[in-house]
Amino acid sequence: MKLLSRLDAVFIGLAAMLGAGVFVVFGPASELAGSLLLVSILLAALVAYLNAASIAQLAAVVTRSGGAYAYGRHYLGNAWGFLAGMSFLVGKIGSAAAIALVFATYLTPGFEILTAVLAVVVMAAINIAGINRTASGSKVLATITLSFLTVLILAGLVVEPAEGTMTAGGFPGVLTAASLFFFAFAGYARVATLGGEVRDSEKSVPSAIRISLAIVLVTYLALALVLMLKLGRSFAGSLTPIADLAGVALGIEGSVVAVFAAVATLGSLLALLAGMSRTASEMASDAELPKVLSKKLKNGSPVLAEVIISLLVILLVVSGSILLTIGLSSFAILSYYAIANLAAYRQPRSETQRAKWLNLVGLGLCVLLGLSVPFGGLLVGATVLTVALILRWGLRALR
Repeated sequence: MKLLSRLDAVFIGLAAMLGAGVFVVFGPASELAGSLLLVSILLAALVAYLNAASIAQLAAVVTRSGGAYAYGRHYLGNAWGFLAGMSFLVGKIGSAAAIALVFATYLTPGFEILTAVLAVVVMAAINIAGINRTASGSKVLATITLSFLTVLILAGLVVEPAEGTMTAGGFPGVLTAASLFFFAFAGYARVATLGGEVRDSEKSVPSAIRISLAIVLVTYLALALVLMLKLGRSFAGSLTPIADLAGVALGIEGSVVAVFAAVATLGSLLALLAGMSRTASEMASDAELPKVLSKKLKNGSPVLAEVIISLLVILLVVSGSILLTIGLSSFAILSYYAIANLAAYRQPRSETQRAKWLNLVGLGLCVLLGLSVPFGGLLVGATVLTVALILRWGLRALR
């Protein structure tokens, strides 16, 4: 199997982060945070940076695929690894369902369910064809999305500022908005889940995480600033702020923006399915999930895991809502990163020179934002993870 390059890993991270989040998060987050929107982005970015540093710290030593699942098993024990793996799978299944629905809502209003299901099926087929095709697809999709957002930001800079300013935000709203923005940042974890398939992974994975995160952070900050200045009060609560800005700055209709939104969401969905199937395969190889999920094709694709994950995403597409799935995703992924930070804290001094207090700060911020997500996502996420742990304990007790 041909290994991925560092550039391949960077583009997988970009495609994962520059997806549905940038098109759906700014509207509700602006209503929650008001004039403090940039604070929410910076807070989410701080959490993402601390998490990325912990992931990079761990990935430099533990090179097997699986991300925090592998790190939790290595430094904390099998149960912690299982909880991290399940948090990742639950969170990303929620993300994939939300992203598929956003894609369908932009592209084919009125036929969202059918289009979302077809999108999941097609992206799963690409992943089953092989991870290198996933990398190639991510390069194309991420380049298109980043180019569109760059043109939009530059065009927005020459537009006359809007009249009026956004309302002042409050502290609880800033935290909840930050938890929503974390949904848009969380894609860099998918690079870590591909660790065993990246060339020179000890150096390439940490570097790819930092590069992709830095590019996305600059893009989000610039976009938020332009949206606040050029849309003013009409920005807060808008369901389509990117389309609103495109109409003002570029004079194009929402249908054109919908095409770019569709492209971006496909890139994110492609990377999501790849990361989930490989984490499930790693868990199956450790007997944390049924062994049959570890079976791989000659190209390295865990075909059965890919199929089952895709079916679960489709089930959530049919029965779930976008807001609930985003909240579920944020809570579960913040739980995943909390375990990653704890594992990094437990890493021996001989393996890292990074200050341990940074791991604790990352852990604390993950818990804080996790408890700040919309209540529905918090309730469902906590319930699913608790049930998963109980089932694991019960099945092991019967062996």
